[in-house]
Amino acid sequence: MDNEQRRQHRIGVSLEVRIRGKNVGGTEFTESTQSTDVSRGGCSFPCTHDVPVGSEMDIEIYRRNTGSFGQAPFLTRGQVMRQYTTDDGAKMIGIRFIGPQFPTYSSEGA
Repeated sequence: MDNEQRRQHRIGVSLEVRIRGKNVGGTEFTESTQSTDVSRGGCSFPCTHDVPVGSEMDIEIYRRNTGSFGQAPFLTRGQVMRQYTTDDGAKMIGIRFIGPQFPTYSSEGA
């Protein structure tokens, strides 16, 4: 999905992300990674597993410490909208949130 097709503006930010899903062979996996960008409606991140486009996964996003002690992670469910390999060989996943939307604190104008 190109930037022009996205519904919300994504912010380039590296946040800790934990994902749980199934790979293309149907085997369950859990992985910790870092986001490359986030919006209210989705995010992208590198993943070491091949996952089918259209599959769903559980997502936990750990927001940066904003002074609140023990802030709980943002929990949602996402659908894989794209998977591609970068020039350096990293697998990247683009997710659309199908559960709660991520609370962003910046302008999301076009």
